[in-house]
Amino acid sequence: MKLSVSLALILFFSVAANIFSDDSASQPASGESVSDLAELKAANKEFVKAFNHRDANAIADMWAEDGDYIDETGTRYAGREAIHSEFERYFNTSYGRKINLHASSIRFLRPDIVLIDGTSEVDPAPAGKPVIGRFSAIRVKQDGKWLLTSVRESAVEVPSNYEHLTPLEWMIGEWVDEDESSSIHTSAVWSKNKNFIIRQFKVHLNGRNVLSGTQRIGWDPIRKQIKSWTFDSDGGVAEGHWSHHGDQWFVQKVSVLQDGTRASATNIYTINDDNDSFLWESKNRIVGNEQEPDIEQVKVIRLPPAIDPNQVN
Repeated sequence: MKLSVSLALILFFSVAANIFSDDSASQPASGESVSDLAELKAANKEFVKAFNHRDANAIADMWAEDGDYIDETGTRYAGREAIHSEFERYFNTSYGRKINLHASSIRFLRPDIVLIDGTSEVDPAPAGKPVIGRFSAIRVKQDGKWLLTSVRESAVEVPSNYEHLTPLEWMIGEWVDEDESSSIHTSAVWSKNKNFIIRQFKVHLNGRNVLSGTQRIGWDPIRKQIKSWTFDSDGGVAEGHWSHHGDQWFVQKVSVLQDGTRASATNIYTINDDNDSFLWESKNRIVGNEQEPDIEQVKVIRLPPAIDPNQVN
């Protein structure tokens, strides 16, 4: 359970409706299997509810007493007690991830045993290269309940530009630059498969939102360089090419404003050692044919993570 409680186990249960949708690889063979599929769907909804409430006790009760789970590293958790401990550890050390699942098959081995195979992913992804988890899960019907008895998972790397963008990983998080009358709030997250960093920004002046927008930072395979695309609420569009020198990032930006006016600038990010703040400035600013004043350095501060309400006593 190195990437999550499971890039298979949690994922298997969290999007149960997808598993049992009409386009699933499973096809009911009898009236009894139709009923069983409905029961399995209900059981998985109970799991989702327990997971969302971070209830390790309820989750453990959904396992057979002698059930086991093997994660993508080969670590085995044998028995309900060990599985409970692992869920409890996970809930005490992480929060906020969403789960996605793509089931490939649901097959009844016997009327009381079902095998489910598929792939799964975590969003936001954990640190490191993006992966998709392959899993096989077995449920057995005991005393009228479908209990988990076995889950096996493996991790598969997926194509990504993550390695090219790793030097900008410090950017992930929430940031603010503010003074008495204005503030700029920026958030940055990884896209699925970590092919892009997606930044959202909002500019407030005297408590009023005057500008907002989205920036997507990715890898240009032709120029072999990091590139960004920015779209603002005023209708402006900008492209930037990023280069790295020491503790500074230089972004050569060219823009087209909503009215067609062209603009350009060199934006500079100077990273502090603690990665919890940076200095930002803009030089060589030209709008149309007019030279604009430089924007002097401002300090941008990382905001602390939001408090998980489930962790508040």
